[in-house]
This record gives sequence, C-alpha cells and structure tokens, in this order.
Amino acid sequence: MAELVFVRPYCRIAHVVEAGLAKRQTASVYLKELATIGILLEHKIGREKIFLNPASIDLLKQD
Repeated sequence: MAELVFVRPYCRIAHVVEAGLAKRQTASVYLKELATIGILLEHKIGREKIFLNPASIDLLKQD
C-alpha cells in the first residue's frame, strides 16, 4: 500500500483494488484513514474520490 501512496502524487480507490491489496470498501477505509491522520488529502471529483499526497506534490513543485 505504501508504494501506491508514495509513488504517485495521488491515489484512487481503484489503484488499491487493481493492485490486489484490498476490495473496494476496504481500500476506501484505508485511504480515508490516511486522510484522517493527515498523510493524504481527500478530494471528490465527480463521482470519484482521489487522495492527494501533499508531500509528493511539494517535491514535484520544487525546481
């Protein structure tokens, strides 16, 4: 799970499911918990939720 969260600047529930780490409901719980403790930021885009990794985004913004 850590690789999925820290390799990309964002993670979708489907990414966790496709990696075979959890079923959809469990993946949602895991990602929401990471958002609750401040590791990820949860955003709803249309019908889907994405979980942004602010630390990764900050690294990408650096020169």
